Formats: sequence, C-alpha cells, structure tokens
Amino acid sequence: LGAFGLPFGLIMTLVSGAELFTGNTALVTAANKEGKTSTADLLKNWSASYLGNFVGSLIMAYLAFKSGTLGAAPGAVNIATAKCSLTWEAAFSRGILCNWLVCMAVYMASGCSSMIGKMTAVWFPISAFVALGLDHSVANMFIIPLGMLRGAEITIGQFFTKNLIPVTLGNIVGGALCVMLPYGTTYGNWFKKKEEE
Repeated sequence: LGAFGLPFGLIMTLVSGAELFTGNTALVTAANKEGKTSTADLLKNWSASYLGNFVGSLIMAYLAFKSGTLGAAPGAVNIATAKCSLTWEAAFSRGILCNWLVCMAVYMASGCSSMIGKMTAVWFPISAFVALGLDHSVANMFIIPLGMLRGAEITIGQFFTKNLIPVTLGNIVGGALCVMLPYGTTYGNWFKKKEEE
C-alpha cells in the first residue's frame, strides 16, 4: 500500500506546488548556498513546511482512524511499534537513506516537462524507500500517530525521541548533504569565491 500511496502523495505535492519539508532540505538548501535566499529564509521555510506537514499529517491520521480506512488496526500498530523500537543510530541512518532517494526523485522530476516523466521519476525511488523499510519524517508523522490511535503502546515522548527527531535529522543530512552537496559543488557555485563564479 505504501509503495503506491507515497509516490502518489509526492506527485500531488510536486505538481500542485505544495511544500514538503524533506524535499525542501535539498531545494531550499541549494537556493541558500547559491546565494538566492538567506539563512533566515532557509530556517523559516524548513520550520513552516515541517509544522505544516506535521499538522496536516495529524489531521489525515485522525481522519483515517475515524473512517476506518487503510487496513485493519494491527497493520498500523505493528508498523508504528517497529518504527519506535529502532535504535537512535538506526533511525538516523534510515532517515539519511530515505531522503537521499526522496530528494533524487524530486531532483529528477524537476527536469521533466511532462506529467508521465514526473510520475516515472518519482515512482521508482519512492517505491524503493518503502520496499527497503526506510524512514521518512513526514510519512512517520502520519503512520505512527495512526498506530497510536489504533492502540500502539507508544507515548508522545517515545514518538519524538525514538523516531521523529533522529529520522528528521537523518532526512536533513540525506537531502542537504547526500543529494545537493555533490550537485552544488559540481554544477553550482557552492564554496566558490566571488571571483571564481
């Protein structure tokens, strides 16, 4: 189900021009390092998109819970429990790998002019991260609260400390460093002095 739903969500986000925190860790970082935005603008974008994604995810989790959609209770409960049982190091590493794939999908889709091109560019990397069991902070903002609503024995504190914080930090590393740093230093103006540009 996730291998279908998550690519669909990213396609809607990209085509509609909505904001996704994980994609912004690459795109807005690139704009900042190219001198197009200030560090204050970067932090404002990251904060606003993260908060907006978090609120939206909680609303969607509540609606999914009340409507009884997305399968029976054990599925969400088991996923949420497994995600909050990871070590900090494992959650952080899964966050890096996940957003590496997500931001590559965003990067590739930005180079496509047709809808089918964007869909293809998004589908394979996002399906891959789901199949590999990697962790996406915004997806976890939905699935873990849904599991909690359905009976997972996870406290709010555990949700943040055992999953959301390390995964978010990993997502930042994956987007800003693993994807945009190589492209920015190779094709952009990252770390170049003014006279070199």
